[in-house]
Amino acid sequence: MRAVVEHYPDTSDFPPIQLLVVNGKEDLTIKISDRGGGVPRSVSDMLFHYLYSTAPKPSASGDAAPLAGYGYGLPLSRLYARYFQGDLIVNSCEGYGTDAIIYLKALAKDANEVLPVFNKSCERHYQSALRAPDWSSHVLGANTGSAGGRNLSTWAAAPPAGTARC
Repeated sequence: MRAVVEHYPDTSDFPPIQLLVVNGKEDLTIKISDRGGGVPRSVSDMLFHYLYSTAPKPSASGDAAPLAGYGYGLPLSRLYARYFQGDLIVNSCEGYGTDAIIYLKALAKDANEVLPVFNKSCERHYQSALRAPDWSSHVLGANTGSAGGRNLSTWAAAPPAGTARC
């Protein structure tokens, strides 16, 4: 909507933003199309980079909260869509407008979250040789290296029975 308003500064009769929702057998597809001038292909690769924005930088002064300009909208939207087995695609035609297409699973049973698996078989791939201090360093006694009489370095190598490493 911002792009449409900026692309047509001398009119109050803006072209409509079109919305198409299609519920297919596998996907629920949402297509949003505007005629806000689009973005050049040279910039289209940057659209999903965090902190990149085509909007002017938000002003620190003023009472109104900015609606755009921080560069988180598209990357986070695509991340949410992919989290639920979908996707977000942006197609732009410079000088005309942009289409944003969101694909989501039509059936809830297919929209399972993709969570990282951390178990014994993959532990060796993710275990760092260097132990960085975390919040428990202060709680468990960072100066002594012990947690209630247990040595933290021993505990890190082999957690007590019945406990899980997170």
